Formats: sequence, C-alpha cells, structure tokens
Amino acid sequence: MALTSKFYDGFVTESDQAKNRAGAPTYGVYGPTDFKVTAHPSIPFAVLVKAGRAWGHGVTDTADVDQVVQCQTLSGTNTVRWDLIVVRRNWQPALGGPSTLEVIQVGAAPTIPGSPARKIGPGVEDDQPICLVQWQGGTSAPIGFIDLRTWVGDGGGFYADEDLVRTYLNALGTRIRIGATDWVRMLGANDVPEWRTADETFSYSPNVLTNWETTGLITAKWFGVTRQITVDLNFKRTGPDTPLTNMDLTPMSPTQVSLPIAARGPSTSKYVPGWLVGGGNNVPIGVHLNPSTGVVSIMATADPITIKRNAQFSLNLTYYQQG
Repeated sequence: MALTSKFYDGFVTESDQAKNRAGAPTYGVYGPTDFKVTAHPSIPFAVLVKAGRAWGHGVTDTADVDQVVQCQTLSGTNTVRWDLIVVRRNWQPALGGPSTLEVIQVGAAPTIPGSPARKIGPGVEDDQPICLVQWQGGTSAPIGFIDLRTWVGDGGGFYADEDLVRTYLNALGTRIRIGATDWVRMLGANDVPEWRTADETFSYSPNVLTNWETTGLITAKWFGVTRQITVDLNFKRTGPDTPLTNMDLTPMSPTQVSLPIAARGPSTSKYVPGWLVGGGNNVPIGVHLNPSTGVVSIMATADPITIKRNAQFSLNLTYYQQG
C-alpha cells in the first residue's frame, strides 16, 4: 500500500493542518516506532518500514500499514554493503507526490551521501534519510541498522538517537540532542560553521611571552551560542628590569600576546586592578585585556615604576562572548 502524502498541491482539510508538524525542523517522525526500519521476517534482502507518519519540507506522509522495501542482493561471503533508506518527496508532477520509499546504495562504510546520490532539493525532489541498513554477502537478512530518524517535542526540543544525523541536519543554528549530548551548529573561526556541544568546556594554556613566565589557564564554556571566558593567569618577570609609566598601557611583549587564538573573540576591553609584588616591587598597577587580540597590557597607577626581575602579578576575570 502506497504512502498517503499531504501538503503537496491539492485539497487539505483543517484537521490535516491541525495534525501537521511539517514546517518544524526540516525532517522528523511523529512517534517512537513511526517509520522505524526493521528486518523483514521472510523476504530475502528486504526490510520493513513500520507504519506511522513522517514529515519533511512541508509535506507529511502517512503509512497506514508496514511498508516493504526491497534491496539488491549481495554475493560473496566477505562483502559488506550499506543501504540508505529514504523517504523521497517529489514536487515535480502536476500535483506533486505521493512520496515514496527508496534505497540508495552507499558502499562499505555507513555514510549519508550528498547530492547527486541523495536528492537534495526541497520543492523539486528531496530525500529524507531514515535508516542505514547493513548487509553481508552470504546472508539474506540485514546484520546492522543505524537509525537516522529525528523527533520534535511539544516544547520544541529536537532529538535523535544516532550521531550520524549531524551529517545531514547541519544548517547553521541547528540544536539537537543526541543521546545525552546537546549539539549546536554555530559559526567558528573565519565564519566556517562547526558543531559544538552546548555545554562544552575548553581549556587553553597562555602563549609563551618574551621576558615573562606565564602560568595558569584560560577556559571557555559554551552555553548555546554564548561563550563564557575565564582568565586565571599569573605573570612573573624573568627578563631584565624594565620601566613602567603611568601614562600608557605597556604590552607584556611587543611581538606576542597572552591569549591563544582559540580563546580570543569579540568583547569589550577589560580593565582590572592588580598588584605587582616580588623582586623589590610592592605597588598597585592597572591590568588591561583586549579579548579580540589577546593582548595583556599593564600600567602604573601612580608614579612611574621599574618592574624588577622576579616581580609578578595576576589576571583573574570572567566575561562573555557571543558565538
């Protein structure tokens, strides 16, 4: 029995509209077993797609009964093949649809192919991945499944069971929970999209500076698209004595910066009070951090002073950046 597809061209009732989830995240299924792929109990090289509902790009498809999907046979006892089962939606006929279940052979590794192997063209022809099925030569029943279905909750949560879904649901801004991990697709360095875990914490060591020993850590913790930066550093003078004026901010090194590139990002300049101690120094100073460039600078708060060898100060602060 074929799929019943709603929201191609044609008549739609208000009841259809009330039950429709299409228009939420790009793809999904309605219930825990909807469109779940399992082994067929009797037909060689066939799988069952369980009855239920799935949606993609504005179209909702209903399988009133389990659907049989036939895959190609595989010979040779040492051969392995993965097949991708998809819901194919086609808007090109006069009224569009109905959608169909199709098989895409992807080879010996479990991957989700891009175009042209997989149709990617909402409004024209588009494939929704629902499962990868593994076959082995000499065995007519599948030996493995990777479930690629996704679900959306009433509160808007987006959930999947397998990490591979991130290879096809990767639009900028996507946030999805896979197992126990929340993932967010956001802009990385040079405006290149990348995946980050929503609450991931990274630790960075400070750069090595000329004439200074720098110890401590910079940590970055993500909260969705906001990054919390905590700087906890100590600077100790290892070079010769050097003057420090109360007129200008003096970078710790003329050619190097304290924060590594990965810890830098847009944020306002930070000024914090500090204290220079040791080596004969015991005076207040001002400490400045430019989060965008990573440069740490210091200045005398009263009369000019001389920074003695073995003098040291700390920089401890927390601030936030938008990812």
